[in-house]
Amino acid sequence: MRPGVVLAGLVLVGCSLSPLQNRIKPGEEPFVVLAGTGTDGHVDLYATLPGGGDIHQLTFTAMVESSPRLSARGDVLAFLRHGEGSARSDGELVVMNLLNGAERRLDLPPAAGTLTGLGWSDDERTLYVRTSTGAWRVAAPPLPPEPRPVTDAERAAADSALMTLLGTPRFASAAPCDSGGVCITGADGTPRRVDPDGRAPFRWGSDSVAWLVGDRVAIRPLGPGPVRRLDPDLTRISGITGASYASP
Repeated sequence: MRPGVVLAGLVLVGCSLSPLQNRIKPGEEPFVVLAGTGTDGHVDLYATLPGGGDIHQLTFTAMVESSPRLSARGDVLAFLRHGEGSARSDGELVVMNLLNGAERRLDLPPAAGTLTGLGWSDDERTLYVRTSTGAWRVAAPPLPPEPRPVTDAERAAADSALMTLLGTPRFASAAPCDSGGVCITGADGTPRRVDPDGRAPFRWGSDSVAWLVGDRVAIRPLGPGPVRRLDPDLTRISGITGASYASP
């Protein structure tokens, strides 16, 4: 997708100041977004640099935010929002422009059921949403959302968007193991456990995979090399449930 297409649909709602201004440069430098509980007891979204350290709050609501998904450039963030006060009792899909903090809610109908996951299409023109009734597709801003169930012809694209695919070109996937931990599945189709204590794996650029271990992030290269840790400022966030990484 051409840079700025999604951003063009996110300039009318929200504040005019990026929550990351003078801290992180979305679209220019790599960073990671974490969903976790802040010192106020609310589950919000936070951002930090790949080296860890200072953590910066992105959302400020009494609702529960989850499933952060950054665009490839890192200038747009999609996520789910649940809880009292949300416009939809089964959860709502929200897209945030990280350059100015503007938000846009992309409403799904009640027939969609509970929202449980999401992912961007390769061209970032579509968001695929996993729900209790199956997969749905929603057009990304600036287009009208026009949510509808995924058709059989779109099933493969939706499945890919909702998976954690690894490498460039993609040659493997990461997912929770059936018996716990994080597994990577390569071309032979056999899942191999890489961390029995890991959870919530996510893509870390073109050459690595990451996952959560407690409230820390483990990062492993897809080739040879040791696992390293990202340690966010745990005085500000705990109970991390999910993460997303962008490297423009």
